[in-house]
Amino acid sequence: MAQQTIREGERDIFLEAPPAPRRGTRFFVIIGIALLLLAWSFQGAKLRPGELIQGIPQIAVTVGRMLPPDFSKVTDAKSYFFPDNLSLTELLLPLPLAASQARSKQRWWDNTFPQTVVGATLETVQMALAGTFLALFVAFPVGFLAARNTTPHPLVYHIVRGTLNFLRTIPDLALGLVFVAAVGLGAFAGTLALAIHTATVLGKLLSESVENIDEGIVEAIRATGAGYAQILSFAVLPQILPDLISFTLYRLETNIRAASVLGLIGAGGIGYLMSTSFRTFQYQEAAAIVAVLIALVMLVDTLSSRLRNLVV
Repeated sequence: MAQQTIREGERDIFLEAPPAPRRGTRFFVIIGIALLLLAWSFQGAKLRPGELIQGIPQIAVTVGRMLPPDFSKVTDAKSYFFPDNLSLTELLLPLPLAASQARSKQRWWDNTFPQTVVGATLETVQMALAGTFLALFVAFPVGFLAARNTTPHPLVYHIVRGTLNFLRTIPDLALGLVFVAAVGLGAFAGTLALAIHTATVLGKLLSESVENIDEGIVEAIRATGAGYAQILSFAVLPQILPDLISFTLYRLETNIRAASVLGLIGAGGIGYLMSTSFRTFQYQEAAAIVAVLIALVMLVDTLSSRLRNLVV
């Protein structure tokens, strides 16, 4: 058994290293079960490395069709279908216009611009921002109700936790289809889907953050005679604020990508244009849209990281 010598004053103290843990039958049974589960999952996932290797040339062909990306839909003014009776200044600035010009301007902003690459990209950002804000507005109080140490009653805790767990199992695509059926195609349906799905995730994360706070601070505030709202404001909120900001920014990044996927089902965003380009075999145009989406996600990730460093 290994020994370690520590000199304390004039004495040598010999410390024995703890014995290695004994691995009995239970340990090897658990390892065996884990390996069987892994093998079962590989079999069910139909992993065939040979087919992947054989398909690499086809991947190269598809990528070759996408190169070079065609950015004409972004840079060509004809792709934006500007109204003939409006100048660019009148179209972009809030200037007084005649009734016919005002109607043309409204139609362009509501119907034409969202179908362009730039318009769909901005719509994706709007959906992510609006959905994240609505989710935070709901998740902030829900997080306190779903935490064991701040819920007003155990029954409230179980009801709220159960509701969050149920809603969180519904994919955002399924929520998008439901809201498309309810309010029609467009960004509104996608924003509602993002808001509900994000609210359930943020509510769960915030409740876990609340449960991990230092209870000593809570007891100190309670000892002063503070009420429930004051305890939350001065003892709980300051401790969870860094997590709240970090979780919200992370979900904003996630919602940028989710909003683009929701476009595939007609719930607004750049995903609809990307799907249309792939379905019509406009691979170079699709590559340009993918490049715009990648640039958008990287930009949001960089900005959120800097903001997180400033406030956390």
